[in-house]
Amino acid sequence: MNFTRTYAFLAVLCLLFLAGVAQANEIKSAAYIEAQTSMKAENYKQAAKIITKAQKNGEDNIGMSLLLTNAYAARINQVGKLKQLGLAKKIKASTEHSLKLAPENIGALEGLIQFHLQAPGIAGGDKDEARKLIARMMELKPVRGHVIMATLSAREEKFSEAETHINKALAIDPTNTKTLLAKGSGLGQRERYAEAIGVFETCLEHEPDNQDCRYLIGKTAQVGKVEYEKGKAAFDEFIKTGHENKTYMAHAHYRLGNIFAQTDDPATAKTHYQKAVDIAGIKPAKKALAAME
Repeated sequence: MNFTRTYAFLAVLCLLFLAGVAQANEIKSAAYIEAQTSMKAENYKQAAKIITKAQKNGEDNIGMSLLLTNAYAARINQVGKLKQLGLAKKIKASTEHSLKLAPENIGALEGLIQFHLQAPGIAGGDKDEARKLIARMMELKPVRGHVIMATLSAREEKFSEAETHINKALAIDPTNTKTLLAKGSGLGQRERYAEAIGVFETCLEHEPDNQDCRYLIGKTAQVGKVEYEKGKAAFDEFIKTGHENKTYMAHAHYRLGNIFAQTDDPATAKTHYQKAVDIAGIKPAKKALAAME
């Protein structure tokens, strides 16, 4: 089993919880602030200890629970393969606990859905359970429920079904950027790259600061080998703006390096590959540099 690939998604699951954490903790306790400080310093193990101690001492609330999930998810890339499995199980338990504390918390609900969709059975993933949770999401947030169903359908190569769900979501809210992201990603999966870039551009029109839309313009240009200038511009702006997730930033440099390599500019490609390695040490960038030696 390729554990690195299998659990890579857990490193970014924490992004699903950030809005819920902010809303649930308008008044932050000393322990919460201390845990946040540890996380900013990338000391996720210490953050988890602070949070679990606070929970035992009576601060067992939705904000603390969501923050604990963040800490576990962010730590995935810091541990070896065997510990990744243990952390995956902790993420599941913490997310389930969040939903017990706040059954209608959208961040926790979506996090648990994504866990069940992507985690292997050995870590507790269960696609049947995911479908039950998606039905619950449909009741609470119909647009988000349709988008998740579209993503699942596309993964199963049921593209017509996926398109139906996307259209239903857009009919409810045509400006929803998450829906547009899902639509563009589906088009990219079907190798309709130019159309996908157009959708991601529409996404940016509605939300100019959306870094996911910007990143996906660049990624689609690189993967599809189309619209290179748009891809370069998107990645340049993404890198200039920055992102709190270092791995995300590193992959932007790596993919931008690929674009320069594909357009016969190996010197600039090498510069971006090196930045990708310096930021997060990602293996594809290391391999690309080695191949250039």
